[in-house]
Amino acid sequence: MAKIVFGMAVPHSGMLGQAPEDWLTNGERDRNNPELWFRNRTWTYPELEAHRGAAFEPFLTIEERTERAARCRAALDKMADAYKRAKVDVCIVLGKDQKEIWPDQSPSITIYTGEDVHNGPPQRPVYAPDHHVVHKAYPELATYLIKAFQKEGFDLNDLQAWPENVWMEKQRGRKADYPVVPHAYSFVYHQIMGDEPPPHVPVLFNLFYPPTQPSMARCIEFGRVLREAIAAWPEDVRVAVIASGGLSHFVNDEEFDRDVMGKLAAYDYEGLAAIPDGYYQSGTSEVKIYSIVMMALQPTGAAMTLVDYVPCWRTAAGTGEGMGFMYWNPEEAPAAA
Repeated sequence: MAKIVFGMAVPHSGMLGQAPEDWLTNGERDRNNPELWFRNRTWTYPELEAHRGAAFEPFLTIEERTERAARCRAALDKMADAYKRAKVDVCIVLGKDQKEIWPDQSPSITIYTGEDVHNGPPQRPVYAPDHHVVHKAYPELATYLIKAFQKEGFDLNDLQAWPENVWMEKQRGRKADYPVVPHAYSFVYHQIMGDEPPPHVPVLFNLFYPPTQPSMARCIEFGRVLREAIAAWPEDVRVAVIASGGLSHFVNDEEFDRDVMGKLAAYDYEGLAAIPDGYYQSGTSEVKIYSIVMMALQPTGAAMTLVDYVPCWRTAAGTGEGMGFMYWNPEEAPAAA
């Protein structure tokens, strides 16, 4: 029977591919964003700056940025090592489409049942190698999972072939000759799996765009069904469940992040579900799929290993991204951060 042996939650921020000298570039985008989500509501940048003051100005120096970038790189390397040690045969990769392949629709939950997954240029180097690669998915397991979820009252979208990644032309200036996978997945393949993912099932959640976002409670229930379905899968394989995204962004909230990480470590489902949905918006919405990893690993008794937590700022008002690097491995003791 299949056995879940590893779980991971990892950020996939573009900042992880930027030189520290360039971290403040997107601050201008933050200043022009009329809907910065923070603490259950939206703010304009002037409102946010008035509320938070210039409290984060000390963290914008090149010395601070360089130190934090180095910590993120070291954490990613440790995460890749942890994945390698787990010796998994199959992976469930949880992520989302950020209007990269679906600019005009937002299915709530989708499972990819096709054969191939494509990555490479013109995807940014932090997300892909410098050449076209094709990875094998796991259509048999994907179809099995859809049927298992249907039995538990989930109505899922079945993605049988990847659409064109329209973000490539819009943001990178040219089309690809193949359907480049969304960045939430390409980051995991490239940074964690060394461009050699095992047979795997990509699951896409609409985390960003109302009104079809699944709630935190729904994601927790998804984790339960996924766990039970994998346990019933007859193949003798070692399975990993990896969530790509989070923590708080595009307004950093260190207090919120540390509260969430504490709840994840304690398997505190009720606590996560009790947080108002207005906190799980914009990029911070990606925290919802962390709960799926937590639910999948709970029966193993695994303790969460927090490799590092690195708040990375872009403006004096505290916009940026909270980078949390954590994994669960029931076969080893938690590693020291």
